Amino acid sequence: MPDNTHVPDKLEGYMLQVRHALYELISLDERIVSVEAYDDVAVEKEGLLIAEQTKSVLSNNNPVTDRAEAFWKTIYNWCNYFTHGQYPHKVVLKYIVVSSHPLKAGTIPTLFAEAKDKVEATKALEDARKSLFGETKDVEKSRSISKTIKPYIDYCFALENKETVIKVISLMEIDIHEDTYDQKLFKRFQMQSIPFEYATELFESMLGWVSEQIHQQTKENKPAYISSRDYRSALDLQIRSRDQKVILSAVSVQPETNQTTAEVERHDTYIRQLELIDVDKAYIFEAASDFLRTSAEKTAWAQKGLINKENLTDYHDGLKRLWKTQKLCLNMLVDDIGKGKELYGRCLGQAITHRLLGRDVPSFFGSGSLQALANEPSDRPTIGWHPRYIELLEGNDEGDK
Repeated sequence: MPDNTHVPDKLEGYMLQVRHALYELISLDERIVSVEAYDDVAVEKEGLLIAEQTKSVLSNNNPVTDRAEAFWKTIYNWCNYFTHGQYPHKVVLKYIVVSSHPLKAGTIPTLFAEAKDKVEATKALEDARKSLFGETKDVEKSRSISKTIKPYIDYCFALENKETVIKVISLMEIDIHEDTYDQKLFKRFQMQSIPFEYATELFESMLGWVSEQIHQQTKENKPAYISSRDYRSALDLQIRSRDQKVILSAVSVQPETNQTTAEVERHDTYIRQLELIDVDKAYIFEAASDFLRTSAEKTAWAQKGLINKENLTDYHDGLKRLWKTQKLCLNMLVDDIGKGKELYGRCLGQAITHRLLGRDVPSFFGSGSLQALANEPSDRPTIGWHPRYIELLEGNDEGDK
């Protein structure tokens, strides 16, 4: 079975808040994950709040330097949340940085992250003051502080705010991911009870589910809340729908209209067969779409190790027997075109429930497989609809069909 460790291509299309909300929802404990409530992302569990400020870095900007605006603004915001009573008694503050390239944390952010109690936080704040201003707060030295961060620096070093700032420092953690976050997220997802063959599809599906939950709640300028229980229910539903013991789920996508049109215009043998029995153009278009998608599905399933050549041979043999059986049941009173339409309709109806490896297949798969059998070999196709389909395809019969 092929290895499947690469990160899905579609992941980058989701903003970091969505991806990190999914990261936090993947948990065995009961929790509520929120977006834009207590912070960018927050986790509530067993009386504890984990407030997380997330930063995505795609440029040379570094949000963990000694004078990074994002860093000092986050400290400032956390202090204000405490001042206004927005945080409960038990809280952890996380500054999460996801970068596409290596980052070096500054001395001050490192000191703050390493301080674990009031004493250490007090010392870290004093060391930060010396690093920014020197031994004394002289005016000349303070001019080196940029205008963008000066309001936050002034707040953090104001005597009346010292107690709150020290509390924030003692509670904060810094988590830096240097081009590894997405791999960690996908690996974390796979560690759940995920069918290996559908890991990528399930991952993308659940990212979309989390994104939709957030969108539906935040579109009215309200924070979004998702419970781990709802997440697991949605995931279980997705897994059941792809349970390979019961059904082989589709992994391909519906062909674009222009692709199907081009397929019809190729006028392949199976298209000609449908024209021999005067099938409506809409049904011919549908048959072409089924043919294209089934071909893609067979390739995808084979690549995932779900089926092999022998499995398909057995499946096609079953369809051939079905075709032969239905030929015996035709109304002998109708003309050849009528017989062909009746045979085609009967086979389509039966093919929907025809199983592969004892498993149900998507509704289009039976039809697409019938079209494939009616297409090859092109001079004498395996099956056909018109009673004299081989003669007519060879052009040996110019009479009334």
